[in-house]
Amino acid sequence: MRADELQAVGDGAARAFSGGVDHVQRTHRTIARRAFGATRAAGPASGGVRVVHDGIADGVYAAVRGIGTVAVRGLARTASVVRPPGDDLRALADRPLGDAVLGALNGAFGARFAAEDSPLALRMTVRVRGEDLPLEPAELRRRFPLPSGRVAVLVHGLCMTDAAWELGGDEDAYYARRLHRDLDYDVVSIRYNSGRRIPQNGAELASVLEQLVAVWPGGVRDLALIGHSMGGLVCRSACAVAAETGHGWLDPLNDVVTLGTPHLGANLERAAATAHWAAGLLPETRLFADLLELRSDGVLDLRDGAIVMDDLPLPVDRSPWGERGTSVPLLEGVHHHAVGTTMARNPDSWLAANVLGDLLVTPASAASRAKGERRLAFEEDDVVILGGVDHFALLHHPKVYAHVRRWLRPRDVLVAAGGTGDGTVDGEASADDR
Repeated sequence: MRADELQAVGDGAARAFSGGVDHVQRTHRTIARRAFGATRAAGPASGGVRVVHDGIADGVYAAVRGIGTVAVRGLARTASVVRPPGDDLRALADRPLGDAVLGALNGAFGARFAAEDSPLALRMTVRVRGEDLPLEPAELRRRFPLPSGRVAVLVHGLCMTDAAWELGGDEDAYYARRLHRDLDYDVVSIRYNSGRRIPQNGAELASVLEQLVAVWPGGVRDLALIGHSMGGLVCRSACAVAAETGHGWLDPLNDVVTLGTPHLGANLERAAATAHWAAGLLPETRLFADLLELRSDGVLDLRDGAIVMDDLPLPVDRSPWGERGTSVPLLEGVHHHAVGTTMARNPDSWLAANVLGDLLVTPASAASRAKGERRLAFEEDDVVILGGVDHFALLHHPKVYAHVRRWLRPRDVLVAAGGTGDGTVDGEASADDR
C-alpha cells in the first residue's frame, strides 16, 4: 500500500471513529434527558445531578474522541513512514484483495472520496485482464494485434470492480473469454467509482467510449455494452448522454445487455429510505438514522433507477415507494436486452417477480414490467427471467451466458445458421433455460 493511501485510510478511520463517538454521545444524552425528566418530581436536587452527569459524560466523550482520533491518525502516518523491508508498495487497486476492498469502500463512500480527491477514490479506467488499458493507438495495437472490429464492454455493479466478472466458476466460463472464443469479440472492462451518482458515471463512460472507439485499431463495426446491476443503469445513462451530445460511438453500437439492472428502482434501497425516515422520528433512534444517512449518492440513485442528473433522490424520503423519475426511452436502432432473476424456482409467481427477486433486484424492475410511463419497450424475445439464480451469479452463470451469446450473435450468421423466430440457434437458450 502506498504512503498516501495509508494516510487516507488513517484519516478516514479517524473521522469514522470521531463520528461514531458523536453518535453514541448524542444517543446517551437523549436517553439521559428523558430519564432525568422522569425524576424531575424528586425535587431541585435532580437538576444538579443532571448538570454533574452531563459535565462528566461530555468530558469523557471528548477525551475518548480526541485521544482515539490522534491515535488512529498517528498509527497510519507512522506506518506510512516506517515500512518493513521488502514491503510491497503497489497501490491497493493493483492487489486482488485491495481491489475488492476499494470497490466496496467506493460503493459506500465513493462520493466523499471523489469530493476530497482522496487517493482511495477509484477513477474510471478501461481494463484488460486486471490491468489499465491506456487509450493510445500504440498500446491498443499491442494488446489487440488482430482486432476483429467487434468490441464488448463490461460494466460492473455497486461495490464492485472489473474483477467481479472473473470471480467464481471456471476460468473458461468467464464472459470475456467466452465472448472472444464464441463470437470473436475483443472484450474490455470498465472500473469506476460506484459511490458517485449514476448520471455522473454515465457521462464519464460516454466520454471514455468516444475515446475508445476513436482510437480502436482498424475501427469498431460492432459495439456491445453489457452492464451488471448498477452497471446497466450507467450504460443507459451513457447512451442518453451520447444521444444528446451526438457522440460518434453510437454509430457502431448494436447491443446493450443489462443483467439484474433495477430499471424501475431497487426495493432494498426504498426499504432503507423508509427505515431512515422512521428512525429519525425519535431522538433515541436518531443514531440509526445517522448511520443510514451515510448511504452513497450511487446507492440513493438506485432507489428509482435514476440515470439523468435532474432525478436527484431526496435525502429523507417519507414515501420512497412507487414509480418516479424521468422517462428515458431505449435508443432506437439499438437492440436492448435484459435478464432478470429470482431465487424462487418458479419465476412466474407474483411473489418471486415483485417481492423476492434475486434478493437485491426484482424481475419486475429488471425487465421493466410496470404499467407506468417509465416502462421500457423491450422486445418480448429480448427479456428473460430465470429462476433459482441469485444476483451475483448473473456475472458468470451458464444459463445467463447462453442468452447473451444468442443475443450478440451476428445477425447475418444467425439467419445463415437457420435461426428460429425466437432467435435461438443450435438449441442455445432453450425453453428449459428460461
